[in-house]
Formats: sequence, C-alpha cells, structure tokens
Amino acid sequence: MSKFQLFDAVNLTEAVALADGEIAPPETAGAIVEVFKNGEAYLVELFGGWVKAEVSGDFVPATQDEPGAFMETMGVETVDPHQLQLLKSAD
Repeated sequence: MSKFQLFDAVNLTEAVALADGEIAPPETAGAIVEVFKNGEAYLVELFGGWVKAEVSGDFVPATQDEPGAFMETMGVETVDPHQLQLLKSAD
C-alpha cells in the first residue's frame, strides 16, 4: 500500500539532485504528482520561493500575499518514500 497519495503536500527529508544539476535542500516543499508501483517511488513537483511575473516575462521575488504571486517550480523529480515527510494529505 502506498504511504502517500496523489496531490499530498510533502517536504523533503534529505537533499535531492535536480535534473538541471542543482540540489533541492531538505525541507523543500512539494506535491505528489504521480505514484509509481503502489508507492515504491513518487514523482514530486518541488517548489522554491514565492515569485511573480513582470510585464517583461521575468520572475521577481514576491511574498505570498502579493497579487499574482506563486511558488516557483524547482523541478519534478522521482523520490523514494524515505525522502518524504507528509505535510498535508490531499484528503
């Protein structure tokens, strides 16, 4: 049985290498976007800081209270169950 389910909010318990060569540190927030083999691994969208888009299309730092602000996606990576901590169930 899967420990986590689709769309659960999670944190990383350890650093995870991203496809672009960067590292997502422990406590990086994420969301489960796919469950593999009944929970043997998970595809997790990992989020960075709060940003908003300028008219030019560039992202600039923001606070979560600013209109149009969102958490920037750092990457979408395959993660093992022991690398995740549940923050909030999708239920």
